[in-house]
Amino acid sequence: MKASTQTAWNDAKTSTGLPRMAFTISEVAEMLAEPEITIKKHCQTQALRGAYKTGGKTSPWRIPPKAIDYYQATRSNQ
Repeated sequence: MKASTQTAWNDAKTSTGLPRMAFTISEVAEMLAEPEITIKKHCQTQALRGAYKTGGKTSPWRIPPKAIDYYQATRSNQ
């Protein structure tokens, strides 16, 4: 992954200017150029360590930037 893309999510801000705390599955899928179903599986298996649900079983996954960094550092080079 390009350094500029990694910096983009590390420096992401909300509309209020606060640091971005977590991303959705679709946002991470776009960042990593992987299908959403794959990202969801990574959340379930903790390959994206630190991913969490915002409420109950049916609530959406949220993925913090540190989880993306961990995933990038530990996955094999393709």
